[in-house]
Amino acid sequence: MTRSQKTTTTSRARAARTQLTRTIGPWHLVRLLGEGAWTEVYQARPTTSAREDTADYVVKLLKPNRQDDPLAIQQLQREVFVARQVRHPHLSSILSAHTDNVPRFVVMPYVDGISLANALQEAGRFMVPQALWFVRQTAEAMQALHQAGWLHGDIKPANIIVSASGHATLVDLGLARSLATSRSPQELLTGSMFYACPEVFNPNVPFSSVSDVYSLGITLYELVTGSRPFTDEDPADLAAAHLTRAVPDPRLVAPQLPPRVSRLLRRMLAKDPLRRPNVPELIEWLVDLEVETFSERLSA
Repeated sequence: MTRSQKTTTTSRARAARTQLTRTIGPWHLVRLLGEGAWTEVYQARPTTSAREDTADYVVKLLKPNRQDDPLAIQQLQREVFVARQVRHPHLSSILSAHTDNVPRFVVMPYVDGISLANALQEAGRFMVPQALWFVRQTAEAMQALHQAGWLHGDIKPANIIVSASGHATLVDLGLARSLATSRSPQELLTGSMFYACPEVFNPNVPFSSVSDVYSLGITLYELVTGSRPFTDEDPADLAAAHLTRAVPDPRLVAPQLPPRVSRLLRRMLAKDPLRRPNVPELIEWLVDLEVETFSERLSA
Protein backbone atom coordinates (compact mmCIF):
# COMPACT_ATOMS: atom_id res chain seq x y z
CA MET A 1 0.00 0.00 0.00
CA THR A 2 1.38 3.43 -0.93
CA ARG A 3 1.64 6.31 1.53
CA SER A 4 -1.23 8.14 -0.19
CA GLN A 5 -3.40 5.01 0.00
CA LYS A 6 -2.60 4.65 3.71
CA THR A 7 -3.51 8.31 4.26
CA THR A 8 -6.79 7.86 2.39
CA THR A 9 -7.61 4.73 4.38
CA THR A 10 -6.85 6.50 7.67
CA SER A 11 -9.00 9.50 6.67
CA ARG A 12 -11.91 7.23 5.74
CA ALA A 13 -11.63 5.38 9.04
CA ARG A 14 -11.63 8.66 10.96
CA ALA A 15 -14.62 9.92 8.98
CA ALA A 16 -16.48 6.69 9.64
CA ARG A 17 -15.93 7.11 13.38
CA THR A 18 -17.15 10.71 13.28
CA GLN A 19 -20.73 9.57 12.61
CA LEU A 20 -21.55 6.29 14.32
CA THR A 21 -23.86 4.47 16.66
CA ARG A 22 -21.90 2.43 19.17
CA THR A 23 -22.85 1.41 22.68
CA ILE A 24 -20.69 1.78 25.78
CA GLY A 25 -22.52 0.71 28.91
CA PRO A 26 -25.82 2.63 29.03
CA TRP A 27 -24.69 5.12 26.37
CA HIS A 28 -25.06 5.35 22.61
CA LEU A 29 -22.01 7.08 21.14
CA VAL A 30 -23.43 9.22 18.36
CA ARG A 31 -20.58 11.35 17.04
CA LEU A 32 -16.83 11.60 17.53
CA LEU A 33 -16.10 15.14 18.71
CA GLY A 34 -12.35 14.87 19.06
CA GLU A 35 -9.49 12.82 20.36
CA GLY A 36 -6.20 13.21 22.17
CA ALA A 37 -3.23 10.99 22.73
CA TRP A 38 -5.09 8.90 25.31
CA THR A 39 -8.80 9.59 24.96
CA GLU A 40 -11.67 9.85 22.50
CA VAL A 41 -14.56 12.23 23.13
CA TYR A 42 -18.04 11.42 21.82
CA GLN A 43 -21.38 13.14 21.79
CA ALA A 44 -23.77 10.63 23.32
CA ARG A 45 -27.30 9.86 24.44
CA PRO A 46 -28.69 7.31 26.93
CA THR A 47 -29.67 3.92 25.48
CA THR A 48 -33.02 4.44 27.20
CA SER A 49 -33.73 7.63 25.25
CA ALA A 50 -36.68 7.36 22.89
CA ARG A 51 -35.45 10.29 20.81
CA GLU A 52 -32.63 9.72 18.38
CA ASP A 53 -32.28 13.38 17.43
CA THR A 54 -30.98 14.51 20.81
CA ALA A 55 -27.55 13.83 22.27
CA ASP A 56 -27.02 16.07 25.27
CA TYR A 57 -24.09 14.25 26.83
CA VAL A 58 -20.38 13.69 26.26
CA VAL A 59 -18.58 10.41 26.88
CA LYS A 60 -14.81 10.70 27.34
CA LEU A 61 -13.39 7.24 26.73
CA LEU A 62 -9.86 5.94 27.13
CA LYS A 63 -8.54 4.62 23.83
CA PRO A 64 -8.34 0.81 23.54
CA ASN A 65 -4.56 0.81 23.92
CA ARG A 66 -4.83 3.01 27.03
CA GLN A 67 -7.60 1.19 28.90
CA ASP A 68 -5.07 -0.53 31.19
CA ASP A 69 -2.41 2.21 31.15
CA PRO A 70 -1.84 3.20 34.82
CA LEU A 71 -1.02 6.85 34.02
CA ALA A 72 -4.03 7.25 31.72
CA ILE A 73 -6.30 5.71 34.36
CA GLN A 74 -4.81 8.00 37.02
CA GLN A 75 -5.48 11.09 34.91
CA LEU A 76 -9.07 10.06 34.20
CA GLN A 77 -9.70 9.36 37.89
CA ARG A 78 -8.08 12.66 38.85
CA GLU A 79 -10.39 14.50 36.45
CA VAL A 80 -13.37 12.89 38.16
CA PHE A 81 -12.06 13.67 41.65
CA VAL A 82 -11.33 17.33 40.92
CA ALA A 83 -14.56 17.96 38.99
CA ARG A 84 -16.60 16.55 41.87
CA GLN A 85 -14.76 18.77 44.34
CA VAL A 86 -15.16 21.99 42.38
CA ARG A 87 -18.41 23.26 40.86
CA HIS A 88 -18.45 26.48 38.87
CA PRO A 89 -20.52 27.83 35.93
CA HIS A 90 -17.37 28.13 33.79
CA LEU A 91 -15.92 24.73 34.68
CA SER A 92 -16.83 21.36 33.15
CA SER A 93 -18.63 18.92 35.43
CA ILE A 94 -18.75 15.12 35.68
CA LEU A 95 -22.14 13.40 35.76
CA SER A 96 -20.96 9.82 36.14
CA ALA A 97 -17.78 7.78 35.92
CA HIS A 98 -16.76 4.22 35.13
CA THR A 99 -13.04 4.06 35.82
CA ASP A 100 -12.47 0.94 37.93
CA ASN A 101 -12.65 -1.54 35.06
CA VAL A 102 -12.86 -1.73 31.27
CA PRO A 103 -14.29 0.16 29.45
CA ARG A 104 -13.10 3.20 31.39
CA PHE A 105 -14.99 6.42 30.66
CA VAL A 106 -16.61 9.48 32.19
CA VAL A 107 -19.84 11.25 31.28
CA MET A 108 -20.26 15.03 31.14
CA PRO A 109 -22.94 17.45 29.94
CA TYR A 110 -22.59 18.33 26.27
CA VAL A 111 -21.41 21.91 25.79
CA ASP A 112 -22.75 23.18 22.48
CA GLY A 113 -19.86 25.31 21.31
CA ILE A 114 -16.41 25.44 19.77
CA SER A 115 -12.96 25.39 21.32
CA LEU A 116 -11.04 28.64 21.14
CA ALA A 117 -8.34 26.72 19.26
CA ASN A 118 -10.79 25.89 16.48
CA ALA A 119 -12.30 29.37 16.61
CA LEU A 120 -8.83 30.86 16.16
CA GLN A 121 -8.31 28.74 13.05
CA GLU A 122 -11.49 30.22 11.60
CA ALA A 123 -11.15 33.82 12.79
CA GLY A 124 -7.38 34.34 12.78
CA ARG A 125 -7.65 36.41 15.94
CA PHE A 126 -10.33 37.98 18.11
CA MET A 127 -11.31 41.54 18.76
CA VAL A 128 -9.86 42.65 22.08
CA PRO A 129 -13.22 42.93 23.93
CA GLN A 130 -14.18 39.37 22.98
CA ALA A 131 -10.80 38.00 24.00
CA LEU A 132 -10.96 39.75 27.38
CA TRP A 133 -14.46 38.39 27.94
CA PHE A 134 -13.42 34.79 27.27
CA VAL A 135 -10.25 35.08 29.36
CA ARG A 136 -12.05 36.68 32.31
CA GLN A 137 -14.56 33.81 32.41
CA THR A 138 -11.69 31.32 32.29
CA ALA A 139 -9.90 33.16 35.09
CA GLU A 140 -13.02 32.84 37.26
CA ALA A 141 -13.03 29.07 36.68
CA MET A 142 -9.31 29.00 37.54
CA GLN A 143 -9.99 30.89 40.75
CA ALA A 144 -12.56 28.29 41.83
CA LEU A 145 -10.03 25.51 41.21
CA HIS A 146 -7.30 27.34 43.13
CA GLN A 147 -9.58 28.02 46.09
CA ALA A 148 -10.20 24.26 46.27
CA GLY A 149 -6.45 23.62 46.23
CA TRP A 150 -5.94 22.66 42.58
CA LEU A 151 -3.87 23.98 39.71
CA HIS A 152 -5.43 23.31 36.29
CA GLY A 153 -2.05 22.65 34.71
CA ASP A 154 -3.09 22.76 31.05
CA ILE A 155 -4.68 26.12 30.25
CA LYS A 156 -4.78 26.59 26.47
CA PRO A 157 -7.31 27.56 23.76
CA ALA A 158 -8.11 23.90 23.02
CA ASN A 159 -9.37 23.50 26.60
CA ILE A 160 -11.74 26.48 26.53
CA ILE A 161 -15.13 25.84 24.90
CA VAL A 162 -17.22 28.87 23.93
CA SER A 163 -20.93 28.69 23.14
CA ALA A 164 -22.75 30.78 20.54
CA SER A 165 -23.78 33.17 23.34
CA GLY A 166 -20.16 33.62 24.43
CA HIS A 167 -20.27 31.48 27.57
CA ALA A 168 -16.80 29.98 28.19
CA THR A 169 -16.25 26.59 29.82
CA LEU A 170 -12.83 25.40 30.98
CA VAL A 171 -12.45 21.67 30.35
CA ASP A 172 -9.98 18.80 30.81
CA LEU A 173 -8.92 18.46 34.42
CA GLY A 174 -6.77 15.39 33.82
CA LEU A 175 -3.51 17.27 34.38
CA ALA A 176 -4.65 19.12 37.51
CA ARG A 177 -2.02 19.32 40.26
CA SER A 178 -2.49 19.75 43.98
CA LEU A 179 -1.29 23.14 45.16
CA ALA A 180 -0.39 21.49 48.47
CA THR A 181 2.65 19.82 46.90
CA SER A 182 5.68 21.84 45.84
CA ARG A 183 6.43 19.70 42.79
CA SER A 184 4.68 16.93 40.91
CA PRO A 185 5.55 14.77 37.88
CA GLN A 186 5.94 16.66 34.63
CA GLU A 187 2.93 15.25 32.79
CA LEU A 188 2.50 17.97 30.17
CA LEU A 189 1.85 16.65 26.69
CA THR A 190 4.07 17.93 23.89
CA GLY A 191 1.25 20.00 22.43
CA SER A 192 0.87 21.88 25.71
CA MET A 193 4.51 23.00 25.87
CA PHE A 194 3.57 26.12 23.88
CA TYR A 195 1.53 27.21 26.93
CA ALA A 196 3.73 25.80 29.71
CA CYS A 197 4.96 28.13 32.43
CA PRO A 198 8.70 28.51 33.12
CA GLU A 199 8.30 26.57 36.39
CA VAL A 200 7.70 23.39 34.38
CA PHE A 201 11.29 23.55 33.15
CA ASN A 202 12.90 24.69 36.40
CA PRO A 203 12.68 22.13 39.23
CA ASN A 204 13.93 24.72 41.72
CA VAL A 205 10.78 26.85 41.38
CA PRO A 206 7.54 25.46 42.84
CA PHE A 207 4.23 25.45 41.04
CA SER A 208 1.66 27.94 42.33
CA SER A 209 -1.63 29.49 41.27
CA VAL A 210 0.23 31.99 39.08
CA SER A 211 1.56 29.08 37.02
CA ASP A 212 -1.93 28.96 35.49
CA VAL A 213 -1.81 32.75 35.06
CA TYR A 214 1.20 32.41 32.74
CA SER A 215 -0.58 29.82 30.58
CA LEU A 216 -3.67 32.02 30.43
CA GLY A 217 -1.39 34.89 29.40
CA ILE A 218 -0.09 32.86 26.45
CA THR A 219 -3.72 32.15 25.57
CA LEU A 220 -4.71 35.84 25.71
CA TYR A 221 -1.65 36.78 23.65
CA GLU A 222 -2.71 34.29 20.97
CA LEU A 223 -6.34 35.42 21.00
CA VAL A 224 -5.49 39.08 20.37
CA THR A 225 -2.53 38.63 17.99
CA GLY A 226 -3.38 35.38 16.20
CA SER A 227 -0.03 33.82 17.10
CA ARG A 228 1.78 32.46 20.14
CA PRO A 229 4.77 34.41 21.50
CA PHE A 230 7.04 31.37 21.19
CA THR A 231 6.68 28.99 18.26
CA ASP A 232 9.87 26.90 18.42
CA GLU A 233 9.27 23.33 17.28
CA ASP A 234 12.28 21.89 19.09
CA PRO A 235 11.28 21.12 22.72
CA ALA A 236 14.64 22.26 24.12
CA ASP A 237 14.43 25.58 22.26
CA LEU A 238 10.85 26.06 23.38
CA ALA A 239 11.76 25.39 27.01
CA ALA A 240 14.63 27.89 26.75
CA ALA A 241 12.26 30.48 25.30
CA HIS A 242 9.84 30.15 28.22
CA LEU A 243 12.73 30.35 30.68
CA THR A 244 14.82 33.19 29.27
CA ARG A 245 13.58 34.76 26.02
CA ALA A 246 11.76 38.09 26.14
CA VAL A 247 8.13 37.97 25.05
CA PRO A 248 7.70 39.79 21.70
CA ASP A 249 5.78 43.04 22.01
CA PRO A 250 2.19 42.10 21.06
CA ARG A 251 1.59 45.60 19.64
CA LEU A 252 4.10 44.89 16.87
CA VAL A 253 1.69 42.19 15.65
CA ALA A 254 -1.55 43.88 16.74
CA PRO A 255 -1.02 47.69 16.70
CA GLN A 256 -4.64 48.25 17.72
CA LEU A 257 -4.02 46.62 21.10
CA PRO A 258 -4.70 49.06 23.97
CA PRO A 259 -1.57 49.85 26.01
CA ARG A 260 -3.19 48.55 29.21
CA VAL A 261 -3.77 45.14 27.61
CA SER A 262 -0.15 45.05 26.50
CA ARG A 263 0.94 45.86 30.07
CA LEU A 264 -1.31 43.14 31.44
CA LEU A 265 0.23 40.61 29.07
CA ARG A 266 3.72 41.58 30.19
CA ARG A 267 2.71 40.99 33.81
CA MET A 268 1.00 37.68 33.12
CA LEU A 269 4.00 36.44 31.12
CA ALA A 270 6.68 37.46 33.61
CA LYS A 271 9.38 34.80 33.97
CA ASP A 272 9.43 35.34 37.73
CA PRO A 273 6.17 34.03 39.25
CA LEU A 274 6.33 36.74 41.94
CA ARG A 275 5.93 39.42 39.25
CA ARG A 276 2.70 37.96 37.85
CA PRO A 277 -0.69 39.15 39.12
CA ASN A 278 -2.48 36.78 41.45
CA VAL A 279 -5.83 35.53 40.19
CA PRO A 280 -8.09 37.97 42.13
CA GLU A 281 -5.92 40.87 40.88
CA LEU A 282 -6.06 39.45 37.36
CA ILE A 283 -9.85 39.20 37.41
CA GLU A 284 -10.14 42.78 38.69
CA TRP A 285 -7.81 43.97 35.92
CA LEU A 286 -9.79 42.07 33.27
CA VAL A 287 -13.12 43.44 34.53
CA ASP A 288 -11.76 47.00 34.36
CA LEU A 289 -10.58 46.41 30.79
CA GLU A 290 -13.95 44.89 29.88
CA VAL A 291 -15.71 48.00 31.14
CA GLU A 292 -13.38 50.19 29.09
CA THR A 293 -14.08 48.22 25.92
CA PHE A 294 -17.74 47.35 26.57
CA SER A 295 -19.16 49.53 23.80
CA GLU A 296 -16.69 48.01 21.34
CA ARG A 297 -17.84 44.50 22.30
CA LEU A 298 -21.49 45.41 21.74
CA SER A 299 -20.71 46.48 18.19
CA ALA A 300 -18.60 43.35 17.47
